[in-house]
Amino acid sequence: MMAINIPVHRGRIKSARIAPILFCLATLGTLAAANAASLSDGLYRAEQAARGAETYRAVCSSCHALDLRGNSNSPGLRGIGFLFIWEGRGLGELYTKMRSTMPTDNPGSLTEREYLDLLAFLLERNGYPAGNTELANVSGELETVVISAAGGN
Repeated sequence: MMAINIPVHRGRIKSARIAPILFCLATLGTLAAANAASLSDGLYRAEQAARGAETYRAVCSSCHALDLRGNSNSPGLRGIGFLFIWEGRGLGELYTKMRSTMPTDNPGSLTEREYLDLLAFLLERNGYPAGNTELANVSGELETVVISAAGGN
């Protein structure tokens, strides 16, 4: 972490020297936010979500229900139940959680493609639009995508 020395004169910050630093930091934050992918950008393909639906039915539905609403032992994966747990958190965090804990009887047993397909299916069922590229876990890009209610349910 880089330390920033702020010029101080008689207990007061010299604003003329600090203003350019603050401007640069604010600009970097704005650029990062502008370049971050959004769930409304269509981060998966419809075909990928269809593959995920097949895997979901075979592997996940016994615990999370066919309609993704969950039950007393498993959380819902769509609508308000999904957003209650995941809103404001990163898509990469959800992906990592799926890979490390699901299915509960054999965590990590699916291929990377199957987990990504499942994630695409969850996005589709939560009203986020499909796009022209497959959802992928490249260079931590999933970490920059924040789950929000903007996609609909």
